[in-house]
Amino acid sequence: MGRGRTATGTVIACLVKLRCDYGRPVRLPSIQRVASNVDMESSSGDEAGNDTETHDTINERTTIERQTSVSSFVMDDIPLVRKITRILENGVASRETLDAVIDRCAGMQNLRHAILHYRKVFNNQTLEHHRRRAALDRGTEYLERYFMLIAFITYLGSEAFDGFCTPGCVGTTFKAWLHKMPEIQEMQWNIRLRPSQVFSMPVFS
Repeated sequence: MGRGRTATGTVIACLVKLRCDYGRPVRLPSIQRVASNVDMESSSGDEAGNDTETHDTINERTTIERQTSVSSFVMDDIPLVRKITRILENGVASRETLDAVIDRCAGMQNLRHAILHYRKVFNNQTLEHHRRRAALDRGTEYLERYFMLIAFITYLGSEAFDGFCTPGCVGTTFKAWLHKMPEIQEMQWNIRLRPSQVFSMPVFS
């Protein structure tokens, strides 16, 4: 098993443990405390007549801006990452937790950093074709892993997983849950069938 698969397996194990130890939603304890403080401030703001919808929008924006970048490349530059974050329930919060877990399991490899590195290499037009092609193949492979981890943490935070945490009950497997999410499968196939389109930087005229 290579370091990429080892790092991914470690992330999965940590996410499952968080779900079993702390229940839903799947959050790191430190993130949960910050979220609770934000909720308290938001409630106080409601009493003062503040607009909570505006607060939520600002909170999502600052979450995105906190992402670690590689030479100004960030994950939200990739349209499919933005799309899956938008369509899944609690997508922004789930990705925040996932990214925090990835960072804590980065002893062998940081999956996000690897994706951004290979995307940077692929979009460097001065490099030889074979180097750019190799970066595309490896980068989109890692992107698909990250993409499915976003789906997986959403699955863990849903009722489908509850049965695995209750003695005598049976939960829904991730595979079965995924079959009920055709939009996720469609985006996954887009990564496989149109890798260069998914990984390319937009060209502005």
